[in-house]
Amino acid sequence: MSEQPRQPERVRLPNLSFGIYLPKEFITNQQIEQWGIKTQSGKLLTASDIQKKIGIERRFIAGPNESVIDMGIRAALAAGNLEDIYAVFASTSYPIGKNVSREIGRHLQIEPKFHLDIHAACSGFVRGLAYMHEREEEFQGKKVLFVASEKYSHTLADLRKPEGIITDSSMAQVIFSDGATAMVFTYGKDIRVLAHKSKKLPKESENYIRMPIDRLLMTSPFLEESVPCSTNGLLQQDGPKVFETVLSNVPDLNREVIEELGITSFDRNLTIPHQASGRMLTGLAKKMSEYNMFFDIDDGNFSSASIPKAFARAIKEGKIQRGYKILLSGFGAGLYASSAIVELG
Repeated sequence: MSEQPRQPERVRLPNLSFGIYLPKEFITNQQIEQWGIKTQSGKLLTASDIQKKIGIERRFIAGPNESVIDMGIRAALAAGNLEDIYAVFASTSYPIGKNVSREIGRHLQIEPKFHLDIHAACSGFVRGLAYMHEREEEFQGKKVLFVASEKYSHTLADLRKPEGIITDSSMAQVIFSDGATAMVFTYGKDIRVLAHKSKKLPKESENYIRMPIDRLLMTSPFLEESVPCSTNGLLQQDGPKVFETVLSNVPDLNREVIEELGITSFDRNLTIPHQASGRMLTGLAKKMSEYNMFFDIDDGNFSSASIPKAFARAIKEGKIQRGYKILLSGFGAGLYASSAIVELG
């Protein structure tokens, strides 16, 4: 592992503010190559192979005592602008026995009128925005802190201790990262949801990703989109089937949202999908070639924190400006997908 040189990052446009927190430790492709792992074909897994196939250069590892609450607080502090918060949302895949939105608010000395945890895996951030859109009368003109904080490293098979030939499930260690993104905005002013659609993908696909989720640790209030529980206490996935199912369903769902709003093209405006892997993003870009797809995959797959992190990076790179309409596309475990079009004020 290596030390992470960067401090928590702040991005603003102009009152819409983001904070990105990445843990100190990370693992590079070159370090993984040194582990001497062999693929199912018997070939040594090289740094070049990882880069070409999944586009990820490093994956971040939270400390053993670093919780999603800790990371979420650091991201929120980096975002700043925390006065007069009406609602705190917290998206995290794994419940921890504490209400994350409540604990983050308490540590930041925020006393919101509303708080909610969202357990919807990689779709959690967009599902939360959809929740606000469904209840616009409550959130219109109100200031919101939305934190997406994810810790996956403790649920992944360790490639340094392989048992036989590696599988798609064990390769998850090459893909997932720990970290948090926070977003502070006034709903309806700084950002507004124009349309959204969420759906379960075909029933037979729901077991393609299984996660060691303990539902007894969920604390109210929360919103859940259920994910099948794994059988071995670790994340299990069938990568090829997930890839095929997402590409067969998510582009159509995105077009349905676009058609519902009556938009014929996005011109310079961006589509920001869940940053699952370079291969998935390239596949979606081919399936939706008429849209400008944004990639932010170098640092790994952050589950529900990946879309707001990519959103912030796109703003930082000058690819998003006020007045733009942005398509956000979440998908993953469940298999569940949630897409929304947002407009920046």
